[in-house]
Amino acid sequence: MAFSLTILAFIFITGLVVGSFLNVVILRTVSEESIVFPGSKCPKCQTPLKWYHNIPLFSYIFLRGKCAFCKEHISIQYPIVELLTGLLFVGLFLRFCNPFDAFFGLAVMNPISIMQIAVYVFSLIISCLFIAIAGTDILEKKVADAHTIPVIVLGILYSVVYSVISFAAYSNANGAPKLDLDFFLTCPVLFSLAAAIMGYLIMEAISRLGLVTVGARAFGEGDSYIAAGLGAVFGSMLGCSPSYPTFLPIFQVLIAILVLAGVIQIIITLPIFMKKLFDNKNWITLGSLVVFIIYTISYLFAQQLGWLTHQVAYWSSTIVLLAIGLFTCREVICGIKENKAADGLYLPFGPAMILAGFIAMFTLGF
Repeated sequence: MAFSLTILAFIFITGLVVGSFLNVVILRTVSEESIVFPGSKCPKCQTPLKWYHNIPLFSYIFLRGKCAFCKEHISIQYPIVELLTGLLFVGLFLRFCNPFDAFFGLAVMNPISIMQIAVYVFSLIISCLFIAIAGTDILEKKVADAHTIPVIVLGILYSVVYSVISFAAYSNANGAPKLDLDFFLTCPVLFSLAAAIMGYLIMEAISRLGLVTVGARAFGEGDSYIAAGLGAVFGSMLGCSPSYPTFLPIFQVLIAILVLAGVIQIIITLPIFMKKLFDNKNWITLGSLVVFIIYTISYLFAQQLGWLTHQVAYWSSTIVLLAIGLFTCREVICGIKENKAADGLYLPFGPAMILAGFIAMFTLGF
């Protein structure tokens, strides 16, 4: 047990250190400074920090959340990002490496394969980029291409590497496979590319609804790139799993992630927003929101219970969901433009998509 706890502690501390670096990435992306030079400094008084001021999580606690020099409060972002990253490092290790025996618990460690380590490392890199995307979006309400493009590229690259390794292993054991149409249609690279394109197109379609109705995008262009990144990552990871031999289930997962992101965003802003709609007697927008919420919950439950396995049932219910969602977005955008019903309620959509992505990473079967 002592050995297992030591391993987990090492992984957690490594995550804290990486989280400290991610704080630098987030803040210097916002300020457009180099992430290497100059060294760490107080963002308030600009005084360079000592090494013992930079110990992840513990320095914040020791300094009681204040700068050692100017005594100004240190943003709570620092310990939150560090702690979150540390927990993710441990959580993803348990998720993908399956290190502990269910019967013996921490007393026995299972052997960990090279493939498990590869998936774990890939999930860590993607998670770090996810945190950087969400942190930058929350602070600056913008999404940096330097964070989203690598997610897309790495997602596709993962499927390429997996396909090459699988092709070589199969060829050595059974001879070269037949390179026909079925071979290419079941290739993880195609799934990753298709999911990335579909994620981008879905978000762009919803965003451009705002251009058609009120002359402004419903979401920023960066959100479309986040959706493309989610598509590339999960299209790749699911496409490399024998449980997803065709693209349709992967597309369903992508839709579910985006719908979940919408639900998370609504939950965050819904109470105050609906009160403002009620006060302004904006019954159409209020009604469309209620219908969208009820239908979305029903849709997710139906998927969970396996009621949408038939293609006709799935596509018809999905089209209705998208139609209600588009109508609701239109009403919300019009309401914001005409009577400013949502003044002060704007929240970036990127963090909601990232949170939905993390939920999917821990719950889907790969």
